[in-house]
Amino acid sequence: MRFSTILALVASVAVSSATPAPTSQTELVARSGDGNASLTRRSGCGSTGPLSYGHYKWFIVRSCTPGSFAYCQATDASGCVLGVVDKIGSMEVDDPDDTKTYARGFESNTVKFTCPPAGRVRCQVNLNDIDDGPSYSLRVFEH
Repeated sequence: MRFSTILALVASVAVSSATPAPTSQTELVARSGDGNASLTRRSGCGSTGPLSYGHYKWFIVRSCTPGSFAYCQATDASGCVLGVVDKIGSMEVDDPDDTKTYARGFESNTVKFTCPPAGRVRCQVNLNDIDDGPSYSLRVFEH
């Protein structure tokens, strides 16, 4: 019992230290893929969400350190546990204007990428069902 408590504490500290806080108010916003919806809810562990109903695509724009390895993740609604992959069609990381793709993964909740020279990326989840949004949050963190 004591070992599992210590292990849980170490894991939560590791997640917290690997999850930077957004650096600006614009980084607190998640947007639907068509731009018709935006939200500023914050879930745990540096995530934005939970997302909302009515949209397949959701994205966040985040800053990162150019050249560093980073991750775009779809978490559960709490923001701290990786989301169920069965409901995720794809994840992608591209520039904020959606003109150049840096990484993409199918049926995955995590995409690893190298932060581009501009130091900003768009992390997007493409859900399989229009009503799955409330089960997910999004985050970007460097490793």
